[in-house]
Amino acid sequence: MNRSSFWVFLTMFCVAVAGAAERPSVKGVVNADVLNLRQGPGLQQPVVGRITEKSEVEILRVTGNWLEIKAPSTLAVYVSEARIGRDGVLTGELNMRTAMSSKAPCLGTLPKGTKVNKIGESRNGWVRIELPAEAGISVYAASFLVTFDSSKFDAGGNIIGTVPAEAPATAEKPAAAEVPATAEKPAAAEVPATAEKPAAAEAPAAADKIELTGYVCKWKYSTAKECDYTLLDEPNGFNLAFIFSETPAELAALEGKKVKVSGSNAGRFGNNGVIIIKVDSIAEL
Repeated sequence: MNRSSFWVFLTMFCVAVAGAAERPSVKGVVNADVLNLRQGPGLQQPVVGRITEKSEVEILRVTGNWLEIKAPSTLAVYVSEARIGRDGVLTGELNMRTAMSSKAPCLGTLPKGTKVNKIGESRNGWVRIELPAEAGISVYAASFLVTFDSSKFDAGGNIIGTVPAEAPATAEKPAAAEVPATAEKPAAAEVPATAEKPAAAEAPAAADKIELTGYVCKWKYSTAKECDYTLLDEPNGFNLAFIFSETPAELAALEGKKVKVSGSNAGRFGNNGVIIIKVDSIAEL
């Protein structure tokens, strides 16, 4: 990259991250013990971090049953020290990784000249850094595990009255400055993901009948009778739907058991989350 091209690139990067930093957001609060933060909107996307119950998040956009949120400052970010100068200023482009490995998911790339602050001691050529405010990183979380005001978003998932900003580029960059992959991982990456549930399929019309098979589970975060119980795909598995009955005792009696539920669509949890089913009949399998 010649000098003129570099300054064009740096200018474009600064404009992009400034726009990302200024994007309007809506506050939300985590309502699960542990919430997985993913690189993209989908269960197939790698987990890049976790936050705990009652943590506050800044929601940038609703994407189907997922939320695009501003990466929290506590997000673990690792880089190779090869291009960090003595003053903390990068001497070249540098990938931000979720673990001390060149094979770990890449959160984005910082340009030459960025100032970074190291956290802790370096190991095997890697070091953790504070998440630079100008990085503009977005991560994703399941919407029904975050309590927020859905009325602030339009049908397209954008905050009402705003134009959605483009997400920062996360395309993989050449990792020439990174050390070879190591087996070492940060402790947080080894915590089993037990809280997150998959997004439900698009809900059918309110008049449609629904039949589902799964395991009845009491949901401890319930705020209304409509979400006292959930239907999991397997014990301690993924949430297929919230279920409620005019006779709650029948659900309590079936807790932990595999059942077949027949009922009608009663809406979505928080207008953006998992479908809620009013039970017409339920039978143990």
